[in-house]
Amino acid sequence: MGKPARLPPDLDGLNQGGAGGRPPAGRSSPLRAVFWNARQQRARAVWLILLPVVGAYVALIASEVVATAAGLPVQVGFALWSFAALAAALALVRFSHRYLGARSLRDYGLVIDRRWRLDLAAGLVIGLVAAAAPILLVLAMGWAEIGAVFDAGELELLPGFAAVAFGVLCVGIWEEIAMRGVFLSNAADGFRAWLSPRRAVAAAVALSGFVFGLAHIANPDYAPLILTWVLAGLVLGGIYVLTGNLALPIGAHITINAVYQMGLVRTDTAGTEHFSAVIRVTPDPTLAFLQLGGVIDIGLWVTLGLLTYLWLRISRGKVSVDLAALKLDTPPQPRQPDATVVST
Repeated sequence: MGKPARLPPDLDGLNQGGAGGRPPAGRSSPLRAVFWNARQQRARAVWLILLPVVGAYVALIASEVVATAAGLPVQVGFALWSFAALAAALALVRFSHRYLGARSLRDYGLVIDRRWRLDLAAGLVIGLVAAAAPILLVLAMGWAEIGAVFDAGELELLPGFAAVAFGVLCVGIWEEIAMRGVFLSNAADGFRAWLSPRRAVAAAVALSGFVFGLAHIANPDYAPLILTWVLAGLVLGGIYVLTGNLALPIGAHITINAVYQMGLVRTDTAGTEHFSAVIRVTPDPTLAFLQLGGVIDIGLWVTLGLLTYLWLRISRGKVSVDLAALKLDTPPQPRQPDATVVST
């Protein structure tokens, strides 16, 4: 078989972790070329991003509609739709790997070895400190008041905590797999058509952060302060590319959400009044800088970034983008079909 013809550059760098089940190489029709990169023998990067990310959000919205129609308590509904999004994300990542030539979960950063477990533990601690410290500081300054303590919300206390804790766990996992693993990795692969590996990673972090910020527009409480949520996406994306795995972002995401939705729950956040809370915190409404997306949230993400930097200096001795772990340290090359696949 002759060497495949070289196609013009497009948003289509190499995905290093693909698997079988892909259509055979050959001349592509213009329509097929929109979806399939014959030279790399996989779906185009944009589809490898959209399928798991959009699929997870569709599952979340659909299950939320079902839970609301069924009249389930909000905590139970939160657990249900968070699990539905996680299940959809995992299933679609597996489907994309098997049939579309995408990376596997392992390639996206779920390599559970000793370093991964240490990063996960560090992420859990760092996220807890980063989320709690600004709120505790605001309380100490007298800029907020403590309301109810051990408030049950819509359910009894322990079942309510259990439901929200399960939902928080699912959200931390699926959002990091989808927004950091799938989105950022495939975007970086795509940008390599025009940029060096490090610049491709920087562009992918910026794009994923912007999209993460846009995802909060649907919440009217968050929309006016979208730049704070862009900052959140940039910090989490930066952590992913600096560690080369999803452990620390997942750990931090879980404990940040746990603080905000179970521990030190702000009363100015719509919907959280239904959740069980250890302490309900009411910021002074006359202080504009304390509103959602203000200094409390900015302080969270800045603290998270600084603590992560310290952890990387301690655990790795340096802070740099891990191109090898991200599988961006080698030039893109044509993919070879799996030997186990038999085409008819």
